Amino acid sequence: MTAHGEALRKESEDDELVEGLKRDYTRLELSPTERAMLDYAVKLTAAPSSVSEEDIKKLRAHGFDDRDILDIVYVICLYNFNDRLADATGISGHDFLYG
Repeated sequence: MTAHGEALRKESEDDELVEGLKRDYTRLELSPTERAMLDYAVKLTAAPSSVSEEDIKKLRAHGFDDRDILDIVYVICLYNFNDRLADATGISGHDFLYG
């Protein structure tokens, strides 16, 4: 999360948001749409086989279309892949993983 947090800090210029996401996103003041996306990200990360059509319906109810949902899934999967690669190899560092 450190490298991801720093990337978000640069992009958003919002230290409070980044620190809140690191600690516990459920305590942040987020829109229902942002919360739905983050809830989905947590579920897909922690228990991918438990993701169901109901989860997709929840995202659609917040205005995400199929393309948006695919983009969300791609980003979640990419970050999970990179984290697992770093854990498995012992290699860390934002530059190595993201160029």
